[in-house]
Amino acid sequence: MRLRGWAPAVLAGSLLVVMLPGSAATAQPTFSIAVSGNHLVNQDGNTVVLRGANTSGTEYACVQENSIFDGAQEASPASIAGMRSWGFNAARVQLNESCWLGVQGVKPAFSGKTYQQAIERYVSALNAAGMYVIIDMHWSSKGTAKKAVRQLPMPDERYAPSFWTSVAHAFESNPAVIFDLYNEPYPNRNTDSTASWKCDRDGSAGGTCQGFGFRAAGMQQLLGDVRGAGATNVTMVGGPQYAGDLDHWLQYEPVDPIGQLAASIHVYWNTPAQPNYSPCYQASCWSSVLAPLSSRVPIVVGEFGELDCGDSLYPPFLTFADQHGISYLGWAWFAGSCRGEPSLITNYSGTPTAYGIGYQQHLASLGV
Repeated sequence: MRLRGWAPAVLAGSLLVVMLPGSAATAQPTFSIAVSGNHLVNQDGNTVVLRGANTSGTEYACVQENSIFDGAQEASPASIAGMRSWGFNAARVQLNESCWLGVQGVKPAFSGKTYQQAIERYVSALNAAGMYVIIDMHWSSKGTAKKAVRQLPMPDERYAPSFWTSVAHAFESNPAVIFDLYNEPYPNRNTDSTASWKCDRDGSAGGTCQGFGFRAAGMQQLLGDVRGAGATNVTMVGGPQYAGDLDHWLQYEPVDPIGQLAASIHVYWNTPAQPNYSPCYQASCWSSVLAPLSSRVPIVVGEFGELDCGDSLYPPFLTFADQHGISYLGWAWFAGSCRGEPSLITNYSGTPTAYGIGYQQHLASLGV
């Protein structure tokens, strides 16, 4: 999500070695996460429910701000300590296809190996703080000479497979990393249709993609690239309408030879007067779609948020999610005023906004 990079419909263990500033990200966590039935489980087989936030910044700063992170504090130890003080056990890190691959004219100082190593160090630091990390393909290109500068309806067929092959190799030996194949698909003019679901799974090769003018890679193809690289990491797959729908997820679920898929959804609310901002904002959707699906497959709410900077609309959903073992990550852990997009904090020490207060208090009530 983001207007600054935003586009919605949307503890366990320690490191084996200590990472030094600027060093390569080679340390691996002693904790892990995997799919077992309809749950995520850790290295001991105990159920894990992810509760955390999106970090934001690394999807756009490399193409908009001549940096990799959005300011010096975003990836700082103080920021990570702030996340832990809220009780987070997970963070979702957004990536830019062009920056990771170092293609399409992105400045070398903020792309390619430099960008990759910065992301790897950040993931290691988050792991060292006891947090699982979701790696998200947030901004992609059309597969042309123009770099990724915004969110598109689908990942491109030219660069997205290379992106996921490379990311998979980078993190295949890190069992505390989860892959989110594509942030928010919205093919076929943002409809919840058979054609949209087929496009989401099969890409342009399936013959049902409409509403954009480039060849798209489907989730099945990208999952194949991840598994082909040897990575067994848990992988999240979302549906159409900006990852807002899961009503046909089981019917169009990609085939995973190792059974390590989780369903991804983003849920947003607007204002108390007009709460509708994403397809599954109502309790009727939670009970009719999410509850039965959660009995079949792990669900991760990759993003949730309330656009009025309030905390009156989303807390009932978090309670529902807790009751059904559904994971959730708020948008977003960046210091802001909530103007334009939901911001959880006013500074990277973790001082909550009016919107963030409700989330902080909810987590405190769980004793996490």
